[in-house]
Amino acid sequence: MLIDSRVSEVLSKVRVVELATIGKDSSPQVRPMSAIWVPGKGHIVLTTPLAFPQKVFNIRRDGRVSLFYSDLTGSGLDGKTAVLVQGTADAPQIAAGSAELEDFWSATFSRNPEYATQFASPGYRATMDWYYWRLPIYVTPERVHVFDATPVGGVLEPPPPSAVPMAEQIRDAIERYPTAVLTAFDDQGHPYSVRAEVSADLRVRPLQPFDGKPGRASLLWHRHSLGAGGDTSSMLTLQVIGSFDGERFTAERVPGALPDERGAGGGEYDWVARAKQQSAAYLAKRGLAEPVVDWDALAGYTTP
Repeated sequence: MLIDSRVSEVLSKVRVVELATIGKDSSPQVRPMSAIWVPGKGHIVLTTPLAFPQKVFNIRRDGRVSLFYSDLTGSGLDGKTAVLVQGTADAPQIAAGSAELEDFWSATFSRNPEYATQFASPGYRATMDWYYWRLPIYVTPERVHVFDATPVGGVLEPPPPSAVPMAEQIRDAIERYPTAVLTAFDDQGHPYSVRAEVSADLRVRPLQPFDGKPGRASLLWHRHSLGAGGDTSSMLTLQVIGSFDGERFTAERVPGALPDERGAGGGEYDWVARAKQQSAAYLAKRGLAEPVVDWDALAGYTTP
């Protein structure tokens, strides 16, 4: 489809988008992601590490997705326009190295030149190679919705409590964030997301035109901030799966933690070790070779 210049600018500059896929239980699953718009190829590229493949599994079952460009933090845009892209995603049965994802890495690291220092470290290369073994996702836009932007962000400090009941996590999120991302399904079964205000009794008021129907739904609260080098270095997030009757959300469960969340028990080193083991297990189960990471090429993408 034809993407006009206004929408293309949003797709090109927004740092973090909300990707909605369809879970095995037919609920929308929504996560903050980096997404790269490649106008010359007419698609949007996303990736996820082999250690955390759930989004890819969802897409391989059902390719209907949406990408919501609602948080313009660090984009340099005027903050007035949000964009929802609905389309079909393809997640090929490959494990990609750096060369296979040149479009993604070159755009990602040109925004974040400070990563060049990390790439030069032998310790980083040995410890974090698994992070650059990626499962690619290619989204072909089919419908585009342009909205007025709404309040985003929220309080990063103090961090929310961990290992507390879902009701307490939700209460913290409602107090911490001005809006949440509400996602349900439209008449064609595509995920449809808008920003919404959520009250303490889980009444939900969409702030943008909402074509989602009553039924399976999710609420996502998240916030990212920019580090000294412009990277999205700090993030908080909470997703809750449930149902929406057109007025009130019924919470059912909190899905598993995001890849960049350390979780309860064990520190960052334990998390890295587990992720590396999970990546190796993914390759072994499918008879795939370890992807090749060209560190010098990655460092080159950080050069203006």
